[in-house]
Amino acid sequence: MKEFQAYPIKKDGRDITFRFRDEEDANKFQSTFNLFNQTLIEIQVRDDREISAKQRRFIYAMFNDISKWSGDAPEFVKQWFKLSYEYWQELDAFSLRDVEKSVAAGLITFMLDFVADHNVPLSFMPLDALEPEEIAHWEYRALMEGFDVIDGSRPVEMAHGEHAVGMGRDRNKISNVDNTVFSLSHTHHMELHKIGLNAFKSKYHVNGVHVTDEIIQQLESRGRRFGATPSSWNEVK
Repeated sequence: MKEFQAYPIKKDGRDITFRFRDEEDANKFQSTFNLFNQTLIEIQVRDDREISAKQRRFIYAMFNDISKWSGDAPEFVKQWFKLSYEYWQELDAFSLRDVEKSVAAGLITFMLDFVADHNVPLSFMPLDALEPEEIAHWEYRALMEGFDVIDGSRPVEMAHGEHAVGMGRDRNKISNVDNTVFSLSHTHHMELHKIGLNAFKSKYHVNGVHVTDEIIQQLESRGRRFGATPSSWNEVK
């Protein structure tokens, strides 16, 4: 597949006009288009935003925490994760000084999955460092792996969001599909009830995990059941 760079300059209804960098590029594109007799062009929008300072601090903090956990030098950990992510995503070598913001977000998710899979202790609260688009993935992993979404502690309880159990609603009989749940320690679970759902979500920048039939099946395959008492959630499978 041939790649060309062009920029949108005019929109008229559903028609958009693109301008190439120079006439030579435009001619090359037209020649390629004619050569392959194409009728459809795939357009990709490049993310030219650079990594944020917040993302960079978080990545290096995880390098240090994984280094302490594994016993490997921080520079070794850095190079291992960079090379692994570049290979997995088929990326050219990049620098954490000016990598694209979307690539940095992908690396963070890649490292968070490692942290969750191996129960690596973190020296900071992840939610304080994550960008909004990265928080949802961390909430999901916390629910799947059975650790507190706020501080990573164990054991945990399942906290309901908009449709809380109790107050006449039997947790063993209700359906949790389309409910919102949080993986929380007992302390944070009680805090949610004390200050209320909206205040809790605003304080910790969480939204909860929207429950689907698939999520219920994934949890039950790990030995945790939605209708069970909170104590069963203390068992991390």
